[in-house]
Amino acid sequence: MNEVGYVIGLVAVSAAVLALGVWFVRREIRDEVSPALVLWTGYAVVAAFVVFGVVRTSWVVLS
Repeated sequence: MNEVGYVIGLVAVSAAVLALGVWFVRREIRDEVSPALVLWTGYAVVAAFVVFGVVRTSWVVLS
């Protein structure tokens, strides 16, 4: 697998993980498990780490 293919796969998997996270947060809010602000804040922190990891990994792989 070449570098571009690796990055495309990484971005696709990361997008799927982020979409799954949105689904999970919305389900938890609907079921009134935790306050919405807490869930969305936690999701934002995790999403920031995921995006940072994808950008950094992509930068290293493509350099």
